[in-house]
Amino acid sequence: MTARMFLTISSIFATLYGLGFLLFPGPSIAMYGTEPESHLILLIRYFGSTLLAFGVLEWFAKDFRDWEAVRAVLIAVFILNAVGLLVTVGGMAEGLFNSMAWSSVILYAAFLAGALYCLSARERKLA
Repeated sequence: MTARMFLTISSIFATLYGLGFLLFPGPSIAMYGTEPESHLILLIRYFGSTLLAFGVLEWFAKDFRDWEAVRAVLIAVFILNAVGLLVTVGGMAEGLFNSMAWSSVILYAAFLAGALYCLSARERKLA
């Protein structure tokens, strides 16, 4: 898989999840087994805005031709998914989520692995 393909797929997921959290925060929270209280709705919207912005960044980054620029975005993707994975697993260990959180664990792990793969492939997998 090329970095371009990976960033395209990742940007689509980030954008869709971001829009979902922005436009439908209550159902998004409820899906993970938490009551959609007003302060949580605000927080999930902040999270959605971040994911949306990150998805747009990845969308534009897929067309970068400079490896150093692509590398910087891939490192950010790595950090986003590594921290998201740790936070989700921590929340699961505390019993804050229902079994739906496993879907987040799987997505974070998959995109973490994809970012690592693209970083290890370097320029030869840029286009």
